[in-house]
Amino acid sequence: MTAILSPAIKNYDWGDFTALPDFIGAPRDAKPWAELWFGTHPDGQATLQTGQGKVALKDVVGELSFLVKLIGVAKPLSIQTHPTSAQALAGFERENSLGIDRTAFNRVYRDKTSKPELLCALSDFEMLCGFAPVNESLARAEQNGWLELARHLKLTGIEKTVRWALEEKAHKTPTNLPQHLRKVAELYPNSGGLLVALLMNYVVLKPGDAVYLDPGNVHSYLGGVAVEVMSSSDNVMRAAFTQKHIDLNEFFATASFESRAALMVSPSSPTGDEVNYQIDSAPFTVQRITVNDYMSLTAQSEIELYLCVQGQSGVLRQGQACVLRKHETLKLSGPSVVFRIHEK
Repeated sequence: MTAILSPAIKNYDWGDFTALPDFIGAPRDAKPWAELWFGTHPDGQATLQTGQGKVALKDVVGELSFLVKLIGVAKPLSIQTHPTSAQALAGFERENSLGIDRTAFNRVYRDKTSKPELLCALSDFEMLCGFAPVNESLARAEQNGWLELARHLKLTGIEKTVRWALEEKAHKTPTNLPQHLRKVAELYPNSGGLLVALLMNYVVLKPGDAVYLDPGNVHSYLGGVAVEVMSSSDNVMRAAFTQKHIDLNEFFATASFESRAALMVSPSSPTGDEVNYQIDSAPFTVQRITVNDYMSLTAQSEIELYLCVQGQSGVLRQGQACVLRKHETLKLSGPSVVFRIHEK
């Protein structure tokens, strides 16, 4: 019998009080539900029920190299980025040598792993992702009267402008803010992060749309519900819009300041019911399966994780996940939608 996973629940302040509980059919508990972790990372391990009682997923299948999350965003996440593998390893060992406890508030590198991410929207999903072209940001700044921002951008470029915005404290909330930043400004008035946000690409995903965030990509989520698939890591370099630890030195050491559009992932369809989110550089494979009738899936990889995001599909209902070992079979039924994730 297929064992259903119980995810680790993360109640961060940017979470939604209703979206995730309602999504998985759990009672609301007056806490902001931000993330549900389906994986084996030590900061949030999924569990499953066995004949011996509830056990950690890690004790049954070993360490997973990937982590799957359901996220519900009601308030902006921090402006943040993630390290490369080399940066993560060096940073983890450096903080160990300094004697910083792995779970300490001021710990930046909580593991040795990079954190590339694929985000697939389950609702309309708003985010800031990467820096817009300098000429576009400059024209927008001059048009809206953000003259100090325009002056810095024209004279020093993006990276030094971002450094000025984050390191200087004497800022005032800009006027004429775009609609997507007005709520942010209410939460974080006079923050230099608002000036940084004005230089970034504003992206709205529709359900099924996906974006890939490689190491160094500066981003912030603003609102919505989504599936996130990433390497099993919790390394985050935060710069603004948060009550969590901010480390500007590590943010600038790991962030990319190139002007680039968000890396939208155009899914391929090997069959009408299967959609692959193909990213050559990603260490994981993500497939979205639309189940219209009955179907049987057999795991081809050593460990595969299946997450139902719509309907009831065999033993899985919306918001539930399970894992299969190689050659094990899962019977699905429709109408439903199921994500299938495994290591490449």
